[in-house]
Amino acid sequence: MFMGKYTTIGSRWHLHPGVVKRDLNASLGDIMPAVQDEIYHAFDDLMAPCQDWSQLDMANTFTAIISRASNRMLGGKALSRNTEWTSTSVSFTDDTWLAAQRLKQFHPFLRPVIQNWIPEMAKVRRHGTVGQRVIVPIIQARLEQQRVLGDKWEPPLDLLQMLWDGARGKDKTPEFMAYTALAISFAAIRTSSSVPVHLLYDLCARPEYIQPLRDEIEAVLAEEGSFTKAAYNKLVKLDSFMKESQRYNPLSFLTFGRLIHHDLRLHDGIVIPGGTLIGVAAHAVAQDPQFFPGPFSGFRFVSQPGSQQVQGPQFVTTNASNLSWGYGKHACSGRFFAANEIKLLIAYFLLHFDFKFGGDQKARPKNLDFELQSMADPNVEILVRRRERVNRPG
Repeated sequence: MFMGKYTTIGSRWHLHPGVVKRDLNASLGDIMPAVQDEIYHAFDDLMAPCQDWSQLDMANTFTAIISRASNRMLGGKALSRNTEWTSTSVSFTDDTWLAAQRLKQFHPFLRPVIQNWIPEMAKVRRHGTVGQRVIVPIIQARLEQQRVLGDKWEPPLDLLQMLWDGARGKDKTPEFMAYTALAISFAAIRTSSSVPVHLLYDLCARPEYIQPLRDEIEAVLAEEGSFTKAAYNKLVKLDSFMKESQRYNPLSFLTFGRLIHHDLRLHDGIVIPGGTLIGVAAHAVAQDPQFFPGPFSGFRFVSQPGSQQVQGPQFVTTNASNLSWGYGKHACSGRFFAANEIKLLIAYFLLHFDFKFGGDQKARPKNLDFELQSMADPNVEILVRRRERVNRPG
């Protein structure tokens, strides 16, 4: 799908899934306060004053905020406040996808040569150069600090350090860390940033959900004092709305995509020709009325109004009827961080801003679909107004 032989997508992606699952997830309670700080800083830096209703590009704003927050988790302020890196971490996914589409236009025999001439692949290579220029010195500086300070050196609490500690053999090089950082950007930023944009459009189309969500956020913060681990778990209405929005707005219509390289005969005699892409129709499963009857219901997964118990699957749940994150050993290992990050962003936005569709838009705008991918239309007009007398959540 992404022509990994040339774009490197999927090539040598063996290190970070295990490190995220084993080390990052276990450290989320300690890492999330810094991510929260970064999200607040990003809102302050990127949002216009909008004291009155103002048309803002919220799709790109949310993407920029997610990039900064994700990079704060990845490598601290050295990455989240580096504009060259945050720009590359966002553009890498887009440019890689465009390069793959361009390469598909040529016969496989020509691709090894043509890759050196098409401008889309030149952009992909430039992102790799940026990764080396930014990440390698960070790793080298940490190694030097460790050499000088010895046992007194305290390793940073971020994913980059976890990756270095978890790497073995030929993977334990600053250059491979730079490659892996780009791989993480590809896997995390565009996927995570698509969710708040869908949530924004769903809330604009269904404004009756806005106040109940604000009430829940304010009640949880009053009880917990800040966005603690317990606070994230108590945001059950927000979690449910996120899950229902995800159910209607998939990143991809297909999961477990696999390319059949040679003719494959199944046990019942059916032959799948070589070159066929197969997978599980995750979106069709999510829309199956046997699993989820009725139309959109934002609080579908809350047991009853006012309850703090989740009756159905949570946003991060994976099972046979919830395949958005994958399933089994192939489930996305970063989904727990992503869920917390998105909750932080949306909670801040809900508490600090009013928002609505611009113009005559009332209904939820259609998504843009291409091949197996789907995305929110980034050109939807959104009006935003800053709310008065709102205290920043702890």
